[in-house]
Amino acid sequence: TACALVQRRARSGSARSGPSPSAAMDLSVLGEALKATQLPDGEARKQAEALLDKAAAEQPDQLVAALCQLVKASPNEVPDALRQEAAVILRQLVEGLPTRDPVWGNLKAETKAAAKALVLESIKSEPSNVVRRAVGQVVAAIASDDAEDIDDLEKDWPELLLTLAQLTSPSSEVSIRIVALGILRDIATTVGDGFFRDENRKSSVAMLASTLSDASPEVRSAGAQLILTLVETVHTDSLVSKGQDEETAPFVKVVPELVSVIQGFANSLNEEQLRETLEVLIQAIESDADFFKSCGCVQDMSETLIKIASVGSEAFGSEDIRHSAMEALMALTVNLATDVAQPDGLPLLEAVLQLNIQWMTEVEEDVDLWVKEGKDKDEDDVDDDVVGIGEENLDRIGESFDEEVFLPILFKVIRSVTMRPEATWKIVRSCVMAVAQVVEHLTEDSVDQCVEFVLSYPEHEHPRVRYAAFWALSQICYDQSPHVQDAYCERLLPVIVTGINDTNVRVATSAVAAFVACGEELDSDDLEEYIDDLLMHLFNRLHAAEAQALQEQCLSGIALIAEAGDELFTPYYSKVMPMLKQVIASCTREEQRSLHGKALECVAMIGCAVGKEVFMSDAKEIMESMLPLARQGLEADDPRREAWHEAAGKIAETLGKDFKPYVSALLPSIFKVLQQKPTQSAADIVDDDDSEDEQLRLLGLKTSVLDEMEEALEFMDTLIEALQEDFCDFLPDSCRMLLALLDSTLSESLRAKVFGTWEFMVASARTAVSQNRMDVSALRELVTEFLRKTVGAMMSAAGSADKVDEDICWKLHAQAAGMAGVVKKAGEGVLSKDCVKDVATLIVQMLDKIPCNKDTPSEPGLTRRRGGPAPEEDSDGEEKELEEKEDMSTQSVRFKLTEVAGALMRANREDFCEVVLPTYMELLKSLVRPERSELDRCLGFYMADDAVACLGEKSVSYWNGFMNEALAGMVDKCPVIRQYAASTIGNGATQPVFAPVAPAAASQIHKVLQKQGERHRRRRAIKTESLQVALAVDSCIRALGQICEHHEKQLGNDAATVWSLWLTNLPIKYNLDAGKAAHLQLIELVTRSHPILTSAACFPRIGAIFADIYRSKFSSSDVDKRLQEIVANLPADVLAGMCANFSDRQKKKIEQMAKKGSAADES
Repeated sequence: TACALVQRRARSGSARSGPSPSAAMDLSVLGEALKATQLPDGEARKQAEALLDKAAAEQPDQLVAALCQLVKASPNEVPDALRQEAAVILRQLVEGLPTRDPVWGNLKAETKAAAKALVLESIKSEPSNVVRRAVGQVVAAIASDDAEDIDDLEKDWPELLLTLAQLTSPSSEVSIRIVALGILRDIATTVGDGFFRDENRKSSVAMLASTLSDASPEVRSAGAQLILTLVETVHTDSLVSKGQDEETAPFVKVVPELVSVIQGFANSLNEEQLRETLEVLIQAIESDADFFKSCGCVQDMSETLIKIASVGSEAFGSEDIRHSAMEALMALTVNLATDVAQPDGLPLLEAVLQLNIQWMTEVEEDVDLWVKEGKDKDEDDVDDDVVGIGEENLDRIGESFDEEVFLPILFKVIRSVTMRPEATWKIVRSCVMAVAQVVEHLTEDSVDQCVEFVLSYPEHEHPRVRYAAFWALSQICYDQSPHVQDAYCERLLPVIVTGINDTNVRVATSAVAAFVACGEELDSDDLEEYIDDLLMHLFNRLHAAEAQALQEQCLSGIALIAEAGDELFTPYYSKVMPMLKQVIASCTREEQRSLHGKALECVAMIGCAVGKEVFMSDAKEIMESMLPLARQGLEADDPRREAWHEAAGKIAETLGKDFKPYVSALLPSIFKVLQQKPTQSAADIVDDDDSEDEQLRLLGLKTSVLDEMEEALEFMDTLIEALQEDFCDFLPDSCRMLLALLDSTLSESLRAKVFGTWEFMVASARTAVSQNRMDVSALRELVTEFLRKTVGAMMSAAGSADKVDEDICWKLHAQAAGMAGVVKKAGEGVLSKDCVKDVATLIVQMLDKIPCNKDTPSEPGLTRRRGGPAPEEDSDGEEKELEEKEDMSTQSVRFKLTEVAGALMRANREDFCEVVLPTYMELLKSLVRPERSELDRCLGFYMADDAVACLGEKSVSYWNGFMNEALAGMVDKCPVIRQYAASTIGNGATQPVFAPVAPAAASQIHKVLQKQGERHRRRRAIKTESLQVALAVDSCIRALGQICEHHEKQLGNDAATVWSLWLTNLPIKYNLDAGKAAHLQLIELVTRSHPILTSAACFPRIGAIFADIYRSKFSSSDVDKRLQEIVANLPADVLAGMCANFSDRQKKKIEQMAKKGSAADES
């Protein structure tokens, strides 16, 4: 057998030492090897492939010649399947494989010439269609390898295009024409533009037109696909341009015929040809939608696609046809969104919306089946695929069109379809889901219309409509938080309470999910009226155990009430805790693991809400039940793993130092996870969709293992933070483990987590020193050893490569961030003067050494610097990534290196000033000079901002080198320069010596706010460029407040106007650091009864600012308490007057502050 023959040759000495030319290329042996590559026997296949790889490496000419002989052999001598495989291997030798380098470029000229002649002849004479198609792919591979453009191809293989011209003519056989057209399509990137040169245009267009009118549907399909591939690869101007006639604009006539071909395929049910053509059409539209606009066929094409997509599922044998038609239609719509949004394009948008809503009606009608199949996982797998496609398409439309364009048309369609006499519950459900899909893309002004619409249906007679209504409310609450909760809480909660008690278990599940989404932004005041009913229904549903998905949602709802309700939940503790223990004990089956995890999380959240004293005894019992899982370890795919860490971490936070007895049992399992080593090749685990972990190609770790290691480090951080100085008993073993990780090759995210854990350990050690639990020398040794390792790794990384590529940048950036964090956490007086000098000297040297070429962006990364934007959250409460991925650059590294210097300034101020400051300031002054590059000036002002903030009066003697430059930099064209120049000015304003320049600085800021202030207040910055501008404006606002506070006298008669300008531009809503500082400053000034700010004219504005920042990202728990105190102490008439013109949301915030503040006073 072929298998036995290959195995014998693999074991033979000749196979090991290399076959002789005659033996290796023996056609029968080669044929047997090819057979073996197709066998299910993995070992035989692997040995056959090894023989081919060896022959390709050692005797490529003989191997290619032998394969050609097999391809041209008679079907009577060699089966078609084997000849087809020979052609496939031949193509792989031309193109290469991951495990086999291409050999075509290394072949002798005579071998290439013979192979070219043979494959061209095979196209014409080969009797087997499958072999001919495989040979056609070889032809295309050779052409693509030999030539970059049509001139190269005509020079290196002049016979090819002449032969293809003959083979595509109507006189050739259908099967030959199809293969020839396929070759032209495959080499379109090489020959495309040359197709339409003056000397070729007429014949090329005639050939293409003839294929579209051919009697054979296969030829018409091949011709259509070639045309569409040319659209994808050839510049539009070469194909069609306004004002050109048919002779000079070749596709003016061809494209209408193309549309007719697609229509004909649909009408005559040529399904295979229609499916293949639609797939290529999608690629062409995605690549160059403007082409279809330029040739004036958008309307005809869209009408054709709508017709195909509108038919029922029974119209075609394959659902792929409808799917592809819809995808092509969507691609045309969203890629031409600007044109479709114009008045003459709106009918297309309306038709697309209506079609997608119609698709969303193809849901399962059997309610019992829908409940049975979906109740435990709360999924709608019983519905047709087109339902999900329609929903995704609504989301795409919402993302691609302005709400002013699509929302009125969407509601027009909704009114139209729901008012028809034949409208069923399916139509209503589709419309509700359509609204839910687009709400993410709306502003607050438009959301109200959606909420009002959805609130009409939670009591609809059909359970699937009720389910959809609650699902939509969940989406609206997540996507439009906190506006919806603030405006609709009192209407939503009664509806949700009713829904939780619904007789249909899936509707109840959806209602609880809506409560969880809504409740994320509620507090005890919002819940107080409904807490009895909510908890009663949630307890009952949990205890009834009707469906696992419902139980899990109930657990989330109970945990949320515990967290938001504060002391309101305590009376319910004794009832719910036994129930939760029962749920935990009952989760014995594998499919209940996620329920088990949810129950653990719920217990932990409740414990945190009621406090250590109430929770202690139950906490011990719960932890005893959790420890066996920790000891045995949780598999990477175990849904309890993340929940277990969350629960244990939350219990640790609640118990604090009383959690210590469990740490000795938990650390070994953490260390075991962190000791994992590479176990799998990178080629097996690279996932193109997982951009965050692209660096796994350099590692041998699975993504799941990395996730497990990151979770272990996060859990370790929680333990350290809970135990504080008591963790010092576990520091020796922890340090040994973390030091070992510093020597490992890690992914970016895991490396950052390791450095973060080092910061927690150093902070714990610092606290232990302050509590006399640890000698300062031990902390110094710990920090010094960390710095020694990290500095050595940085020098190695920076010095071992010819250039600093992105991988090295990631390493250096993480190392610098880790150093800065550890030095900050170590605090004052830990590092020796020599250590400060050594580290600072390294930083200055690396700043000078690391290059930034002219293409490097000035922006180091919005999330990689001080003064970045406040993070946005997704529907799960996780931080959203920026819409535009930020590349790591040498500028990112340079910015982070200066933060190490900043940490040294804070931790060892006197030593830094003595041994480092002069050199550091000389570098700073050189960087901010006007003649330096934008990159350098950005870095220089970043350094200046930190130096002035850290060193205060000790920086003043150096101001002549950069303060005037900062004053000018506030109006620079680069927003990064503007931001840090303004921040430098603001920090400088805290020094008395700044007084003479205060008026000039205020004037510069006035220019900025006069130009950008109004837009800044109204617009929502999302893109990186607009965020940069917004951050710079926020820095100016912050600086203006500092100037007003510290140099009010210098502003003279303009002081009140400048204060008013500052208030007008508050609150700060982008720059997190500047916002928190400015808002705290305002509170301090009001508390001190600043005469201008507490005047009757200013107080309403200040009240509005307080309302906007309360419980926001730009506040904190301490700031919220101070706001509550201020508002609670205001006289009732003053409070009423202040709120007279407030929005409902602002009034509610003021009421919450007053109530909380009064309660705090009473207690």
